[in-house]
Amino acid sequence: MRKKKKKIDEKHLFYGVAFLNLVPIRSKPSDGEVLVSQLLFGETCIILEKKNKHWFKIQVTTNDLIGWINSLHIQLLDEATFVEYNRSYSLSLEVSYPLFNEEMTKTICIGSRLPKFDGLSCFCKNDKFVFNGQAAPENGLDFTTELFKKIARRYLHTPELRGGRSPFGIDAISFVQAVYGCFGYQIKHDLELQSQVGESIDFINLSQEGDLAFFMNDDGLVNHIGLLIGDQKIIHVFGHVRIDSIDHHGIFNYDLHKYTHKLRITKRVISANKGL
Repeated sequence: MRKKKKKIDEKHLFYGVAFLNLVPIRSKPSDGEVLVSQLLFGETCIILEKKNKHWFKIQVTTNDLIGWINSLHIQLLDEATFVEYNRSYSLSLEVSYPLFNEEMTKTICIGSRLPKFDGLSCFCKNDKFVFNGQAAPENGLDFTTELFKKIARRYLHTPELRGGRSPFGIDAISFVQAVYGCFGYQIKHDLELQSQVGESIDFINLSQEGDLAFFMNDDGLVNHIGLLIGDQKIIHVFGHVRIDSIDHHGIFNYDLHKYTHKLRITKRVISANKGL
C-alpha cells in the first residue's frame, strides 16, 4: 500500500523560491496593479505578509525590493533550504535556454538562478533539472572588459518595460543590475542611493568599461542610469536597450539628433567590494 505524503505546515514557512520563468511583482495585491519588478526562476524571497491566501508581500533577496506576488507563483521553503539556495547557485548566461527532466521542460532567461548547480543539473524544491548552457558561479565571472561588453550586448534591442528584468522586456536599473549581477555585484533598486556608491570619475574621457553613468531631470534628481563601454559610448535602456554616444553634457541620440539625458555623475563601482 502506497504511503501518503506527510502534509507540510505551510503556515509557518516564511521563505520562497520562484519556480516559474518570470514572476510579476506588483505594487499592491492585485493582478491589475503596477508591475514594479519580476522574480526570475530560482530567485528567492522573504515573505513579509500573507493576504487572502492568494497574495504574499515579499522582499527580494538580491536587492531588498518589496512588493506583492501571487502565492501560486512561488514554492515555499524552510529556512535551511532558503539559506542553502542563497549559498550555492549559479546564474544562467543564456538569453533563453531550457531546463528539463523526464517530466517537464522549463525555459529560463539570462540571469536566472540555478540552485545547487553542479555543472550539469540544479534543484528547485523537490525537482531536479538538467541545464547544458553557460553559467556563472555565485561569486560571479572574473571581470574583463570584453566579457563585460559581451554580456551587456546580449540585451541589445530588448524593449523597455517598467519593472521588467528579462531580455524580453527590461527597465534601466534592472538592466544594470542584470549585467553587474553576472560579475557578482548586487545593485540596490534605488537610483539615488546607487549614485552615492563607488568612486567618482571627474571627466567622462577618464571613464572605463564597466563604469556607471547617472543622469538627472531638471530638478537635479537622478532619473536614469547606463553602462559605459569605452570609446565614449554607453549602453542603456531608452525605448529599448541601445548604444549611444556620451560626453560631458550627456547622452546624444543619433536617431533623434539630440541629447536625451543630462549627465549628473559617473561612478566606478566594478573595482570596489562586491555586495554593494
